[in-house]
Amino acid sequence: MSLKALLGIDLPIIQAPMAGAQGSAMAIAVSNAGGLGSLPCAMLDADGLRRELATIRQGTTRPFNVNFFCHRRLDDRQVDAQQRFQAHVGGLHSGGPALE
Repeated sequence: MSLKALLGIDLPIIQAPMAGAQGSAMAIAVSNAGGLGSLPCAMLDADGLRRELATIRQGTTRPFNVNFFCHRRLDDRQVDAQQRFQAHVGGLHSGGPALE
């Protein structure tokens, strides 16, 4: 199965989620253009996550990705928001090596 078929996208493009630099507008644009748009969620609390996901759901019916850092525990409200809006892909990142 191809990446495009697996993710339900037209173009083999996955937008990099850039916490602090972009939000739902870029994810919507990429998804609507046929790629996999991505929402960076690391800096969002549960209410912010719900707002951004609602905006994405209003702006596209195409697949999108939600991305979290896993060096901190997600609270139950963040997990609930992600599940409620049914993102097609979810990503967790552990970060790089410890700096000395």
